[in-house]
Amino acid sequence: MKIKTALVTILALILLPISLVLAIDLPEQTQVVTVSGRITVDIYSTLSLNPVTVEIYQPSTVTIRVLSPQGEGIPGRTVIIISPELVITQPINGTDGGGRTTGTVYSMVPGTYTVCAKDITFGYDINIANCKTLYIVPVPVPTLLPEPYYTKGTTNTLLWNNLGTGYEYYVEVSEDPNFGTVIGGSGWSSNPSHQFTSLENEKMYFYRVKARNSYGGVSDWSSSVYSVQDAQPPVVEIVEIGGVGENTTTAWNPDDTVGMIFKVTDNLQLEDVTFLCVDSEGNTYSCVDDYEMEGDLLIVSLELRDLERISGTYLRQSYNFCVEAVDAAGNVTRNCNITLPIPMGEQEEPERPPIVDRIEKTIDDINEALDDTIGQLDPDSLETITTATSVVTVSTALLITIGTLLNLPYFLLQFIFNLLSWLGFRGGSKPLGYVYDSLTKDPISQAVVRVYNTQGRMVWSDVTNGKGYFSARLDPGKYKIEVRAGEYTFPSTIVFGKEDFPLTNVYHGEEFEISDDTTLNFSIPLDPVEASKLRVWREIIWGRFKTLFNILNILLFVIGLVFAIYLYSKNPYWLTRLVLILYIPSFGFIVRNIFDKRERFGVVTDIEGNPVEGVSVSLREAEFDKVVIKRVTDSRGRYRILANKGRYYLEILEPSYKIEQIEGDSEILVEKDERWIINDIIVSRLKKE
Repeated sequence: MKIKTALVTILALILLPISLVLAIDLPEQTQVVTVSGRITVDIYSTLSLNPVTVEIYQPSTVTIRVLSPQGEGIPGRTVIIISPELVITQPINGTDGGGRTTGTVYSMVPGTYTVCAKDITFGYDINIANCKTLYIVPVPVPTLLPEPYYTKGTTNTLLWNNLGTGYEYYVEVSEDPNFGTVIGGSGWSSNPSHQFTSLENEKMYFYRVKARNSYGGVSDWSSSVYSVQDAQPPVVEIVEIGGVGENTTTAWNPDDTVGMIFKVTDNLQLEDVTFLCVDSEGNTYSCVDDYEMEGDLLIVSLELRDLERISGTYLRQSYNFCVEAVDAAGNVTRNCNITLPIPMGEQEEPERPPIVDRIEKTIDDINEALDDTIGQLDPDSLETITTATSVVTVSTALLITIGTLLNLPYFLLQFIFNLLSWLGFRGGSKPLGYVYDSLTKDPISQAVVRVYNTQGRMVWSDVTNGKGYFSARLDPGKYKIEVRAGEYTFPSTIVFGKEDFPLTNVYHGEEFEISDDTTLNFSIPLDPVEASKLRVWREIIWGRFKTLFNILNILLFVIGLVFAIYLYSKNPYWLTRLVLILYIPSFGFIVRNIFDKRERFGVVTDIEGNPVEGVSVSLREAEFDKVVIKRVTDSRGRYRILANKGRYYLEILEPSYKIEQIEGDSEILVEKDERWIINDIIVSRLKKE
């Protein structure tokens, strides 16, 4: 160990002088080394797509940002987009102050595509490592709504789902399910529906639709739907009408039957056949259930007991019947030229009904009571009472008239309410009511109205407009209405009864019934929650007083009239005659109030005075020669048209009828803002050559 240490020490002593010499004698030297190379991958810059998923032909914006290692944008760089399978719009300018530049890409073929970019500023490619994936999807295919097997008439309207804004649609029709031959097309349109016209009866047509986005990308064709056009209604022919045998109008057996046979056919498919009787007023009704179809034959077995009778005893001299046929497309044929004559029997004096004897006995009892009471009065006293009663009655009627004029604004409000009800003939829904404040009588807007059927299921909902009105489209049946409005309660406990002058038909939440011939028009009061108790009680008392006042007025009128008639029968001279004359104004007011509430209609009848159902009555504007309003007569031949100011011609649009006479004139001049057209029209049916 000591020997090793000694050797190391000797070696150090030898080398030390040598190193010192070298350090002193050698000069200092410096050498520069240059290293050259290229950076071909940029791991700092970014690329983004907006949107990432697009339809064919729809461009996606490519945003490239060139960044330094410190994350700062580098301006002035030239960048290009790389994606061989896409259509590329390259950036026009170099990167901006934030290092950004943009371009677009799109494709005509659905698929998944990789989008990259590279920096070519320095004459060679620097690939930006941050690539993105773009998804190209097809244009959505619209779906046609299902078609009925049969379509009525020679037109058909196609509907499909709306894909949203920016899409157009093209629909085709063909008689070939493979669309080898296309017979019509809609052209590109943004409307998600199209009507084809001039289609042929009994032909099956196939339809399909495709969509196009706003960039020109087109979808595939949708699945096809089909329908058969049916423009021909069923045909009803009389085969045989059996006789009534020995039965007559006065002597007949209710168990005897009359057989009837009709041939009912349709060019495609018959849906339903109904046998109906016609009553003495021209209305149809179901009178017998014993009928059935056997092939094309409708066989009816009618018992005489099912026929309408005069005074419940005698048969009429003739009966009319109708056969109504409906095909699968909804075409309807009604043949009412079916007559069953009944031979005249010997006219016998009918037995007096018991009700007649009761009425006569009641009149005798009244006369006897009047003789025992009023008849015992002194003639002068009787004249005084009768005269005073008549004067009070007439004065009351005049006060009612004056009160009516003072409440003219309320009448105008009710007039508008009635106009809205009448306007229910348009578009399907019908005005059903008016919601108002029970104290101020002002309309309540934004009240929620719900209509429920008898099972408690809501079938209609609406919100009142700024004038307090709401509408509903209801099928025949029974319903109830509930109303909800902020700071109001329903039903009203302030308004009493069915009238709230000048409003009528006040609704309190009870069940009501809708039928084909009814036009309901409710006034629905709501009670304000914050109203003072004094004002509420004042309105309640006033409402009860108005009802009681109307009742007392009628009683006073009846009692006074009885006094006047009795006095005149006992003392027929000028004073008693004058008293009776004083009742004429009161009677006029009562009759006017009754008939003013009845809705008036125009009636279309044939030359024999029978109502004509299903006839289209129209108003043609004189200035532009254009039909502006059309109404169809109901089962009673009634119609009415509300026309705005202008000059019109009243016409019948049915080619099988000719106008024989129009009440007034066919030219209608409406000088005010609105007017009801209710002119009676007489028509005759044109004979087929």
